[in-house]
Amino acid sequence: MANEVLDINEAVRAYIAQIEGLRAEIGRLDATIATLRQSLATLKGLKTLGEGKTVLVPVGSIAQVEMKVEKMDKVVVSVGQNISAELEYEEALKYIEDEIKKLLAFRLVLEQAIAELYAKIEDLIAEAQQTPEEEKAEEEENEKNSE
Repeated sequence: MANEVLDINEAVRAYIAQIEGLRAEIGRLDATIATLRQSLATLKGLKTLGEGKTVLVPVGSIAQVEMKVEKMDKVVVSVGQNISAELEYEEALKYIEDEIKKLLAFRLVLEQAIAELYAKIEDLIAEAQQTPEEEKAEEEENEKNSE
């Protein structure tokens, strides 16, 4: 019984470590989603301003330069590891929105995995709290069913 409790504690700790890893991944996804949403908002804001308007563009973390908005019909979008593609404005918006949808779907998968791990932890805790009499009755029931 003592060994079983130790095994259960070890399994619970392993599940908790997995949950923490999944939560960290969700945090990274959330940061990426927020960045993509900011990109959408910025593109839409620039389009709304229209041609000829002056904007300040950050250059590094402490400097900004003044620029005029010209044509907003093309957008350069990152499509992979150091690879960018020039897309039509509407196409770029759709591409970014699709990326957000993919990340949200993946986030949901991770949340479901966390829920499953919590269910496993609850099962293990219930098993650990089972009294010796309950264990014996369960074993007898299993033996009857296997005959």
